[in-house]
Amino acid sequence: MNHIGCKHLDYESEFHDCELKTIEPQGWKYWYRIHAAEMGNPSNVQFCGKGRGRINEIFACINAGEMHCFEPQD
Repeated sequence: MNHIGCKHLDYESEFHDCELKTIEPQGWKYWYRIHAAEMGNPSNVQFCGKGRGRINEIFACINAGEMHCFEPQD
């Protein structure tokens, strides 16, 4: 399985109450929503720059074939 990530993942914007995290040694990034878990909401997410908004998991946009809109990074 190819783990290069979708080119639409947004790591440049600033999201309220979110901290960008990295999984080492792979270097995969995701957003940690600081207070979301306290309210029973997903805390480890991705954000889509193509208009899908928040993706409520880490790997759906990293693993090719999980999301129908996936486009590999250049």
